[in-house]
Amino acid sequence: MLRHPWSATLLGRPLMGPNVLERTEFLHAALVRAGLTGPDLTAAAYGLANYVIGSTMMQAAWQGHDEAAIRRAADEHLRERRDRYPTLAEHGHVSGNDWDATFTQGLAYLLDGIAARLVAAQAPSGRVNRPR
Repeated sequence: MLRHPWSATLLGRPLMGPNVLERTEFLHAALVRAGLTGPDLTAAAYGLANYVIGSTMMQAAWQGHDEAAIRRAADEHLRERRDRYPTLAEHGHVSGNDWDATFTQGLAYLLDGIAARLVAAQAPSGRVNRPR
């Protein structure tokens, strides 16, 4: 999607083309090999696919612009509204983030969570604590 930012406009309709279906088949097959089935498979695939799509759309929106200037403006905007967005102002929402490193770390969090759920499901009790 980063090489074809226009592809985001296709997200408003069902994606049933051969490239999307190949990618979706690959993802589902990998998750099935990891031990997921049924609703857990659907939820994990949905979460991972939407993480990739959302991250790509965010990065593509910044491409072709003066990213450093936009980051500085965003930081200033948050500093001026520190009372309304204290956490974002304190910890930086956009500045200092490397797109690839941040994406990789976020993906690792998702995969670690999926792996933990698989381990918990295989525990002797067979119980998985699901959020309510």
